Amino acid sequence: MFEQDKGKIRKLKIVFIGRPGSGKGTQVDLLHKRLGLILIPSPGEIYRDQEFRKTELGKKIFPLIDRGEFAPNEVTNQLMKEKILKLTENNTKGFISEGYPRTLGQAEFADKEIGIDLLINLEVPEKEIIQRLSNRRICPKCKVNYNLIKKPPKKENICDLCQVPLIQRDDDKRKAVENRMKVYRETAEPTIAYYRRQDKVIDVNGNQSVDNVFEEIISLLREKTTDSKTEMIPGNHRA
Repeated sequence: MFEQDKGKIRKLKIVFIGRPGSGKGTQVDLLHKRLGLILIPSPGEIYRDQEFRKTELGKKIFPLIDRGEFAPNEVTNQLMKEKILKLTENNTKGFISEGYPRTLGQAEFADKEIGIDLLINLEVPEKEIIQRLSNRRICPKCKVNYNLIKKPPKKENICDLCQVPLIQRDDDKRKAVENRMKVYRETAEPTIAYYRRQDKVIDVNGNQSVDNVFEEIISLLREKTTDSKTEMIPGNHRA
């Protein structure tokens, strides 16, 4: 990639969206490390943080998260606005955000308060997602992810690095996963349609290797930022 392409992309306010377990986090991390984009943590990451759970707000929110549900829009909106403005120096720099905005109400709030340039829609079939998540295990110490089918530990249910028993998150259990898929359909699909009407959506096939997904994202971002028809001005789009 030419340096001028990197410079253009770094100025954009980019949102990743996709079903839980679609690989959003991996791709966001790659874009952060390889392009230097400011990384905005996902609402789920913030809500699952043990320190946050000890707060009064956390005590009210985390039971919803553990059931595979989402926190109320007004709570997530305010939390994410404060986080984004802090990390982007009061909204003067571009960033990449995983999973926010997700709902239509969040998208409308984000357009008004922050401004979003592009939404990357990582598409993976629901059946594949259910298989991925229901077989996912996590090391409680180092947080490394395993998959019992595609990436199993060397010893059954034991972390390769820490040698401690792996755990399954409550929201990765099959019933919770199926509920997460239902909630996703009801909330995320209207958001994707909202940004699609503004010609801000990039659809990416997430059901391929990590490297291939990343290369496809980079290729589409380059096309979008150099397409004269879009006349994209980073950070200046509003609904």
